[in-house]
Amino acid sequence: MDFLLRHSIPVHDALGADAAFGCTDAGGGLSRKTTIHKKRLAGALICAMSLIWCVSVDAPADARTDAHWAHVQGTFSLQVGTPMADSDGVKYYPVLSAYQGFQPQVVRVLEPTHPTPGKPPRLLYVLPVDAGVDRLSSTWSDGLEELRLLDVPNRFNMTLIAPSFTYEPWYGDSVMDQDHRMESFILNDLVPFGDTFAHSDTPQRLLVGFSKSGNGALLLILRHPTVFSAAAVWDSPAQLNELSGYSALPMNFGTQANFDHYNIPALVTGSAEAFKGQNRLWISGDRSVFTKDMVQLHNQLEAASIPHTWVQGAPRAHSWHSGWLNGAVMGLDAMTTPAPTDSRRAPLTRRQRTAGTLAMESAPQ
Repeated sequence: MDFLLRHSIPVHDALGADAAFGCTDAGGGLSRKTTIHKKRLAGALICAMSLIWCVSVDAPADARTDAHWAHVQGTFSLQVGTPMADSDGVKYYPVLSAYQGFQPQVVRVLEPTHPTPGKPPRLLYVLPVDAGVDRLSSTWSDGLEELRLLDVPNRFNMTLIAPSFTYEPWYGDSVMDQDHRMESFILNDLVPFGDTFAHSDTPQRLLVGFSKSGNGALLLILRHPTVFSAAAVWDSPAQLNELSGYSALPMNFGTQANFDHYNIPALVTGSAEAFKGQNRLWISGDRSVFTKDMVQLHNQLEAASIPHTWVQGAPRAHSWHSGWLNGAVMGLDAMTTPAPTDSRRAPLTRRQRTAGTLAMESAPQ
């Protein structure tokens, strides 16, 4: 497997030579060659995974272990293969999960290389809007690549983790199909995998999304407030309540009765106590596709006495690329960076220390 993964496409210096695939231009944008390479990299990885899975699906467990698949500590339902890396340092991990029917998937990871001093390490889950591995030329652009171009990993000491899915993601568990349990995949497989990149026993896990992935971020943090620390959500259909609203909803939830358990206004009311202690939500109602839904969400959070950051501004295109993402990450950073201690206080003089000691000794017991 390691051989197939490493040789399924040509590599030049472990994909590290910018000249081989095109490099970023002076403005930080990717050249067309780099975008095409990223597309081919993800496609080749999935093809290699599919071939390996077809060959090994009926093989003994020890044979598949010999093929360089490994279980992640804390989960027995996820297998992770040898990653590839592109010229920008993004690692592409092939994964197989019981919650996704063992269909080949790719999880991309981008770690900081020179993080800003004083910023705590955090994991930022970048939830996709559509199926497959996105890229900058995708319909709604690509969350991970936009965050990379903003240098978010280094500016904020955040490791980016971007899953991909074989079907349109709405982030629920279907009660009709055991191979379509996206929520369980994230909680039981992706989170333990992400924690292997953490630098703490109690990692801060953040979520960012918009449109349907914004709904995903909301339902994940509202349903699992002890798993995720904070979420940033932009222009999402947060008031959606009918399974017939979008064609992919039945695949993600199965029945209307099950979909009702993921109703965001009801989750706001039901989970309010877990969010009253501190601000953990950044939401925006910029003028775009789902402005009315976001305004209603803001009002619902206020009615439930849930502190949150509310941003409402200029018209923006419904995309990762329309200018909202930097402010969202800055909001997450502000919510999850401890306040600095006051180190400006002058040290006590010898006389002050002596006076303090005498005062304690003479105090009544």
